[in-house]
Amino acid sequence: MEISDSMYEPMDDEERSLMEAIERGDTKPVPKEELEAIKASIKGTAHNITIRMNDDDIEGMKAKASRLGINYQTLIKTLVHRYLTGGITINETF
Repeated sequence: MEISDSMYEPMDDEERSLMEAIERGDTKPVPKEELEAIKASIKGTAHNITIRMNDDDIEGMKAKASRLGINYQTLIKTLVHRYLTGGITINETF
């Protein structure tokens, strides 16, 4: 399948170059040692969790995420990360 036939448009010139290289067969497998190092560096970096939230809060998150063009789980994850790294502050006197 050529890029023009693809249902995905390249996001930038780098991605276009990669797609074209794949189509031409100009790619090489990642060496086993490098692949293992990559796997080790990303293994265990994320965990699935379960949280209970009010229905209204979930619907609100879904609506805001939809307006942003992302899924609501990503929005929740981003908010938590930004809070923990100081990007968002909350009055901590509950």
